[in-house]
Amino acid sequence: MERDMPDNSVVVNLNQFERSRRTQVSAETLAVLHGCRDLLIEGATRVLTRQAEAMENTLLAMADRTPLLETRNTYYAAQRILNRQANELLSACKETYCEAFNDFTHNREKTAGGDLLELSLVDDHDFEITLAVDKATSRLRYNSAEELVALDARIAHLLSRTDLAENDNPLGPRALCDALLDGIARLQPEQDVRIVLLNQFDLVLTTELAQIYQSLNRHLIDRGILPDLKIGSKSRAHNTASAGTASAGGVPAMQAKTGSDMFRLFEQLAQGVSPAAGGAAGGAAFAGLSLLDSLSQLQSGAMMLPGGGRFELPLLEAATVSNVLRSLQQSPVMQSASPLDAVLVDAVAMLFDVVFEEASIPDRLKAQIARLQIPVLKAAMLDRNFFSQSNHPVRRMLDAIATLAVHLPDNETGNARLEAISQVVSRVLDSFEKDIAVFESAAAELEAMGATLEETLEETLDVSLQPDIAQIKQSERAELAPVIVNDFINRALKDQPVGDAVREFLRRDWAQLLILDYTNEGEQGAHFNSHVETMRELIWSVQPKADMDARLMLVRILPGLLKRLREGTAEIDLPQKLSDRFFATLVILHANAVRPNAQPVPLPDITPEEIEELMPAPAAPGAAATATQAAPDVDDEFTQLACAMSKGAWVEFHYDDGTFRWARLGWVSTIKSTYLFSDQDGMNSFSISLPRLADKLRRGEAVLVERKSITESAFGKLMNLFRQKLGHA
Repeated sequence: MERDMPDNSVVVNLNQFERSRRTQVSAETLAVLHGCRDLLIEGATRVLTRQAEAMENTLLAMADRTPLLETRNTYYAAQRILNRQANELLSACKETYCEAFNDFTHNREKTAGGDLLELSLVDDHDFEITLAVDKATSRLRYNSAEELVALDARIAHLLSRTDLAENDNPLGPRALCDALLDGIARLQPEQDVRIVLLNQFDLVLTTELAQIYQSLNRHLIDRGILPDLKIGSKSRAHNTASAGTASAGGVPAMQAKTGSDMFRLFEQLAQGVSPAAGGAAGGAAFAGLSLLDSLSQLQSGAMMLPGGGRFELPLLEAATVSNVLRSLQQSPVMQSASPLDAVLVDAVAMLFDVVFEEASIPDRLKAQIARLQIPVLKAAMLDRNFFSQSNHPVRRMLDAIATLAVHLPDNETGNARLEAISQVVSRVLDSFEKDIAVFESAAAELEAMGATLEETLEETLDVSLQPDIAQIKQSERAELAPVIVNDFINRALKDQPVGDAVREFLRRDWAQLLILDYTNEGEQGAHFNSHVETMRELIWSVQPKADMDARLMLVRILPGLLKRLREGTAEIDLPQKLSDRFFATLVILHANAVRPNAQPVPLPDITPEEIEELMPAPAAPGAAATATQAAPDVDDEFTQLACAMSKGAWVEFHYDDGTFRWARLGWVSTIKSTYLFSDQDGMNSFSISLPRLADKLRRGEAVLVERKSITESAFGKLMNLFRQKLGHA
């Protein structure tokens, strides 16, 4: 799917907040990251290999000095592993690090990591391992502090993040120590032996890692990643972020104070209000009539005035949005109001003014809220907690109605939902006298309606968006596939005695199959992994077989290997002439492999010109290559706002013709940060890239719909207005 936009209450796990911010990992970025990964793990394993004998001697000396038999055996066991399995051990460490690094670049978190977020008992062994990793990490970080400040900043910049936590850098000491421990664990030694080996690795790397990190920084500088970085910039950014957090933390306190201060403001204002502020002369005629009684009559229609007169508020029709409380303030009814009552009426009237000005609520929904003006005023006068309690039933009902705005598309479904809201409002108008419980049940019904609609929409999107999600994932994998496949082939061929014929076949031909597999299924796909394994078997099969066991193994695997190779070459439509030449060459290579001491048989030759004639011309770059430049990639507050969006967020998209529509975020790609939105019913969807979404937010063409309390927001504005009144009084 390549549909695009025309030109024109969430709980967050704070420990994972930074990781939840999506980053764009382009093929170029991935190539740079792979280069850094190889520099780090190759450098570390090279140091450990060089110091393997020294580590053995250290362990033997430690075993000789310890008086405890159990500890001595632990040191001996660790020494034996280094003596007999050093290559296997370091290969396992290298492999676990590469796997963990790939998980990071694909935004895959360790499943076990979530367990650490829960409160649970930890046994002594787990605690010892955690403590050992923490100590090793701290020691390595301390001795490479200056290099790591620069490296953290450069990797954060490369990943388009404003900052990178110490343990979130995939090239940092924590990631390295975790990988070393996981690699040691693959040999299944006792837990105490694992800790001893990790400590030895840590002590050896402590003096060498800073130089490795220097080489990583030079590698990034050579590729233009923050070449003029000042070391102190990271801590200054951190302090700025901390200050912003502290400032934001004051907002809830201000909101909590709003309710307690508001009624005190009302009382101060009432001292300056005349007894008959709301009406005309002749207030004595209304002395026996309470304002509440008058409101009850107005709620059901018209009220009879003393002397036989009649008063009624303007009729609110189904689509009428009008503040009738303003008419009430100018009516004879206010003759019976006390000064404090007059202030309360003014406050509630101002509350509805603010609600009616809220652009995110459609007029037809405002019309339903408008019908509740008299009942809300009555409730505020009966229960003055209305002004201080954000979860007051009346406020909950108003908030619930406002929240339903996103679920009212302009179609039959939206009309049916609006009718359901209207029926709830009508029940309140018909039944409310003095019992606030009427609002409690109405609020609960509307909140349940909202929760059901959210859940239904979520379920609908989980099904309807799957084809679009699959297509976006495939498109993104297609862009990354050449880099990923090239990395797999390079790692498989590294330091392997393989002839040019096999190397050329893997890089030119088999790579096509792996790219196809990765594009269709991803790195975890069965076909991709099967063909990677076939590649490794092929590399092994053409190497010299010095002993009989290896030759017998080759005889056993050869039929299946050849079958899989032929199936693979057929799948990519390898020209028959090239296929025949390769398999003829393979016969000779296998014959040479089982007689390494004999004169090898020469291989058939094929010129590059012949290959070029046989191979199809590469496809020209399509529109996708130019589409990536559709919007500037700027890291500012709007990019951060887009990055912080979670599944379920609502955005209001505006168009040049003055219209707008609401769309719900249904999915975000973890690879390229492609955002997939759907309409209010989940029937239509469209995708948009992170840079383009941020650009629309920047230009006001997209506005994040805040799922906030409409009454909380309104009361905050009322506080300011009343303070201004007191200031001018």
